[in-house]
Amino acid sequence: MVTKQLIREIHTAYQQLETKKIELTRALRHPAFEIESGWYNGHYQRDVNGEWQRDSYPIPVVGVKGLCDIEVQFEYLSVSAKLKKDTALAYSYEKFAEYKFEAYGVEDYLADYYHAGQTVQDLKDAINRSEETEIGFSFLFPFETDGKGIFEFVRMLQSEGFYY
Repeated sequence: MVTKQLIREIHTAYQQLETKKIELTRALRHPAFEIESGWYNGHYQRDVNGEWQRDSYPIPVVGVKGLCDIEVQFEYLSVSAKLKKDTALAYSYEKFAEYKFEAYGVEDYLADYYHAGQTVQDLKDAINRSEETEIGFSFLFPFETDGKGIFEFVRMLQSEGFYY
């Protein structure tokens, strides 16, 4: 049974997501970007055992058309973008040494190619073995990351040839 207290807690949690979505949308206003946003469910994240779990509840997603999607999760922000397989194999990843990120298949998005604790060589070996033509990347940021920081990161993705 859903109680009034639970509804208040849900409202408070979703109000924080809505506020962050508005902040990001404003920060990403730029003549070079076409911004769109909406609420979507069906995202996957790892459970406490490291297994993929599908979330049924909606979260806001801010899209920079042709470049990336920014998922506003309850605990973090996730910036998703892609590279062609050949580009991903040739890429050095030095610019991303300070960032937490994961790499996965675009066709088989539950296929892990890279996560924390692995090396760039592990990433390239996994990409090389894959039959994917594009590789997806998800860069994770603390929820508190401000819109300006996300804007600067998105501009870096653009300059590095990432797309969505």
